Amino acid sequence: MRFFGKVGGMLAATTPSSAPVSTPAARMGWMDMLRGVAVLLVVVMHAADIPMTNGKGVDEWSRLHLYLEPFRMPMLMFLSGMLLPRALGKTLPQYAWGKFAAIVWPAVVWMLLFGFLIYHGGPTDPVYWRTGDYLWFLLALCACYGTAMLLKPVASRPVVMSLLCTGLFVAMILLRYHSEISQSLVNRTLYYGAFFFLGAACARLVVKWVNAPVSIVVGLGAVAVVLANLGLDDRSFRLGTPFSALTAILGIAVLLWIAPRVPRGNFTQILEWAGRNSIVIYVTHFPLVILIHRLMRHLDADPALYVSMCTVFGMALTLLMVRLRPWTAWLYVFPHHQRVAARLHNRAALGGSQQTQH
Repeated sequence: MRFFGKVGGMLAATTPSSAPVSTPAARMGWMDMLRGVAVLLVVVMHAADIPMTNGKGVDEWSRLHLYLEPFRMPMLMFLSGMLLPRALGKTLPQYAWGKFAAIVWPAVVWMLLFGFLIYHGGPTDPVYWRTGDYLWFLLALCACYGTAMLLKPVASRPVVMSLLCTGLFVAMILLRYHSEISQSLVNRTLYYGAFFFLGAACARLVVKWVNAPVSIVVGLGAVAVVLANLGLDDRSFRLGTPFSALTAILGIAVLLWIAPRVPRGNFTQILEWAGRNSIVIYVTHFPLVILIHRLMRHLDADPALYVSMCTVFGMALTLLMVRLRPWTAWLYVFPHHQRVAARLHNRAALGGSQQTQH
């Protein structure tokens, strides 16, 4: 636990489960925790899936990931969308620069790095860009933030903003459902990006939802479990359909209710730390897992041991990359982005003061 001691020390040691769950600090803590859980599950999933494609996988492990598939990436998108109303409160130049520096930049950097160093065919392969490979989520997030700029004029009108975002969610889910292009970046953006706008639509409602009666949450959880079980054998309950969207919504609702009630301690602090560094974990884990697999694939290891070693070493090296972030920051955010951000902030402040004088 000493490995995370400095990070954990910056957080409060404990938050009682009876503490109010609607304070801003509490919301940010549990949001980071959920994000950390989701992104670490992505690492575990890929550590199990890559051996499976080469006959070294464990069927039971793979079925567990099928059970989690309806919730994992929709949750990440939903949490990102919850922060959209606040982001749109900035000036358009501030908003655009912030998303370019922290999302577009690492997406381009890692598409090129992975394409040149690992992907067969390199970045010149059109299929690579049509699918986004493992970086599809980051590219979809870029598209969502780009589209969200159109909502800037209504950002100060919460009701209108929520209605428009809800409409976008429904339209994107239905468009994905009726699309016939399989596994393209466009389809993934339509389906998972819909949850980004759903998160933006629900941002103001979550504070009330976390105080919902236990009986309602238990009922929703039971339905989510049933639908997730159906999804083990029926893909329509896992991905790309209104049925899978319903499964995801129910699961997200239950998790949003539970997360603020989880007592904070050393383990939750680790998860929050992972959540705050989710961009590093996401972009680095897959190349590392592939390299580990390539080193191990000639070993005649038992499938369970093989998957376990890929998971343990993949997770350890990924978390090491997070620790190295102060020395490798340019891989995840545009170099010296603070200078541009400061100038834009000063310009916005100056413009605001001039308007006040007039």
